[in-house]
Amino acid sequence: MTGLIGIAAVAVATTAAKPRNTERATLLTAVTQCRAVMDPSARLACFDRSVAALDAAEADKTVIVIDQQQMHETRRSLFGISLPNTDLLGNGKDLPQIETTLTSASVNDTGQWNFVLADGARWTQTDDYVIARRPRANDKVIIKRAALGSFRLSVGGQPGVKAKRQN
Repeated sequence: MTGLIGIAAVAVATTAAKPRNTERATLLTAVTQCRAVMDPSARLACFDRSVAALDAAEADKTVIVIDQQQMHETRRSLFGISLPNTDLLGNGKDLPQIETTLTSASVNDTGQWNFVLADGARWTQTDDYVIARRPRANDKVIIKRAALGSFRLSVGGQPGVKAKRQN
């Protein structure tokens, strides 16, 4: 397995502007400190104890272990959702756009488009630009980050419209 392994406590503070604690999790520190034990049987006992504790914490979801690919997939699935800046899943700005396919599209009461994407994400047009060709299922969708936290959604190769994620 290549890439970074991230370990995060499930009880993540949801308030913005709090600096992220960059210290290692206590359970991970316990595992790594076992390497310093000189006596082989004491080192093995230390590893057995600390790995068992880490495994139990992962099983009851007080600690979550994800690799870099899982982190990327999670960031992608959350694209467009405003989250507090915990830096837990990396910097969201390192994912400037996503590409997917359209499942369905419809016009709402205000004349703006609602889009449902292949991953189940729902987006709504927020400007009054006209989409010339009616979007169809399986059209390619590109959503890019735009100015001031906004997003531009382009469907079927047409010019983009401003859009906001709904779910």
